[in-house]
Amino acid sequence: MYKVASLLQTIMNYSTATQTTKSGFRSLFWAGSLISGTLLGLNPPGFGTQWLGIVAFFPLLLLLEKLQQEQSFSQKKRLVFFFAACWISGSLAASIGGYWITNSIHVFGHLPWTAALLITATGYGLEVGLQLFIYFGLPLLFIRKFNGWDLILRLAFVLALDPWYPKLIQWSYGGLTFSQFPLIEQVADLIGSSGLLLYSCGFSFLLIYWWRLKFDSNGTPRILFRALAIYLLFWMLGLSYGAWRLNNLEQQKIDSFTKSTKLNVLLIQPNFSLQNLASNPELAHSKREQNLEILLADSRKALANITNDKNTPKLLIWPESVYPDPFFKVAASREKVVAFARKHQTSILLATVDWKYKNGKPMFHGVSVLLGANGDVLGRYNKIFLIPFGETIPFSDWFPGIASWLNKYIANMSEFERGTDYTVFSLSEKIKLAAPICFDIFSPTVVRAMVGNGADLIANLSNLAWFGKTTASDNMVAVLRWRALENRVPVIFASNNGQSVFIGADGKNLGQQLGLFEQGSLSTTIDLQTRYSFFRENAEWIWGGFMFLFFVLLIPAQVCGKIFY
Repeated sequence: MYKVASLLQTIMNYSTATQTTKSGFRSLFWAGSLISGTLLGLNPPGFGTQWLGIVAFFPLLLLLEKLQQEQSFSQKKRLVFFFAACWISGSLAASIGGYWITNSIHVFGHLPWTAALLITATGYGLEVGLQLFIYFGLPLLFIRKFNGWDLILRLAFVLALDPWYPKLIQWSYGGLTFSQFPLIEQVADLIGSSGLLLYSCGFSFLLIYWWRLKFDSNGTPRILFRALAIYLLFWMLGLSYGAWRLNNLEQQKIDSFTKSTKLNVLLIQPNFSLQNLASNPELAHSKREQNLEILLADSRKALANITNDKNTPKLLIWPESVYPDPFFKVAASREKVVAFARKHQTSILLATVDWKYKNGKPMFHGVSVLLGANGDVLGRYNKIFLIPFGETIPFSDWFPGIASWLNKYIANMSEFERGTDYTVFSLSEKIKLAAPICFDIFSPTVVRAMVGNGADLIANLSNLAWFGKTTASDNMVAVLRWRALENRVPVIFASNNGQSVFIGADGKNLGQQLGLFEQGSLSTTIDLQTRYSFFRENAEWIWGGFMFLFFVLLIPAQVCGKIFY
C-alpha cells in the first residue's frame, strides 16, 4: 500500500508542477500504468477484491489525460505512449487476473513458468491492452478540450462499444466488478452484465472530474455535484430494481410451486486426473484415473441417496472429459451407458468427442449428448465457442505457418471444428434443456440463443482441471451467474474437478457448492418455469440504444462543449 500511495503522490506532484522533467514523466507513466494494471488484475472473481473494478480505470485515465495535455508531444508520439501505457496495464492485469492461463501453459503446455508467464503477459496482455487503448486512449486523440462533456461522451462510447467489441474470451468489466453483489447484479436482466460498466467505469470518470477541479483548477463544483447526483440516482434505481426483482422472483416461485414442471437433477464430480498430460504429475492435484466403471460406480452410489419419485423424471449429469471413450465410435462403452440408463430409469447427459472425415482429414467436435431413460439418444450438440489455443488456434487460416509451429512445439494444442446450431434437447414435452460445453458460456450469444430456442435449463459441462488450483473455476461460476441473470434461467455448472454448483434464475446458489478438486456429487429438484427477461428479448435494441445515445451526445458535446479538434 505504501508503494501505491507513493505512486499516487507522484501523479499529484506532476499535476501541480509547472515544468515537466524527463524523470517526472517516467514516474507518471509507470505510476498510472502499473496501478491500473494491478487493480484490473485483482478485479476478476476469486481474490475477493472484484469491487476494485470501481476505481481500477482511474489511474490509467488520469495518465492518458496528462499525456494528452503534454504540449511537446506530437499526435504520433501521443499515440505511441497511449498504446504503451495501455499494453503495460493490460499485461499486468492479464498476468495477475489470468494467472490460471499461465498455470495451464506451464503444466500442460510443458513450458517453463517464466515462458508461460511471458506468453500470458504478451499475448493475452496484448488483447487486454488493445481493448483499454480503444476504449480509453483512442477517443482522447480526437478531443482538444476537457470539460464535463468529454467525460460524458467517453463513458457513452465505452458503453456503446463493449457489447460489440471482439474478445477471445467474452467478459465484461461491469460483470466482473459486481459479481455476487445480490441487488445490483439483478439489473443484468435489463441491460446485461456489459451495461454495468455504467456503474464501475462511471465512478472512475467522476473521479477524473474531481481531480481536474481539485488539482488542475478545471471545472466547477456545480457540475461535479450534478454528475454525482445523477450517478447516485442510477445506483438508487439499480438497487431498488434489484430488491423488487428478487422479491418478484420469490413470489413467482411460491405461486407456481404446484404448477411448475420439476426435474430431479444429480451431477457427479469425479475429480479424474489429467496427470498423464501434465509436465509435473504432482501439479495435476488428483491421482484418480479416468475410468467408466468408476464413473458408473460413483453414479450408482449417488443415485441410491436420492428419493425415488416415479412422478419426477431424473437427469444424471457427467461433466466434460469424464466419459473415457468417443461415445458414437466405441459401441462397448456406449452399450454399458445405455444399459445403466434403462436399469436406473434415469436420463444421462454427458460430454464426448466425435469426428467426421473431410478430404481425408478428421474434423473433430466437442459434443454433449442426452440419453433418455429408455437409453435412446435424444440429441447431440456440437460445441460452438472453442478455447483459444486449446481447441483452436486463432487466425490459423491467415497464418498457417505459425499455427503449424505452435502445434509442433506446444503440447496438448488441438484444432476442433466449430458447431453452428444452438441445440435444445427435449427430455419430455415440458422439459427442454441445453448443454453448452465449458467456455461456450463465455459467449452471451450462445446461452441466449439456446434459451430463445426454448431451453428452460442450462447445464454446462466443464473440465477445468487444466488450470489447477487457481481462480479459473471462480471466473467460470461468475460468468455462469451472469448467464443465469441475463436470461432468467437456472444454470448448472458440472465440472470434473469443481467447483460444481446449481445456480437459480436469481443468481443464487441452489444448495451447497462442491470444492475445488473434491470428489463428490450434488442433487436437487429444479422447478422449470418460463421467466421473462427484458435483456434476453431485446439485447440488440439495448446495445443499439447505447450506440444511439453516444451519437446523440456527439451534438451537444461539440456545440456546447466544443471538445473536438
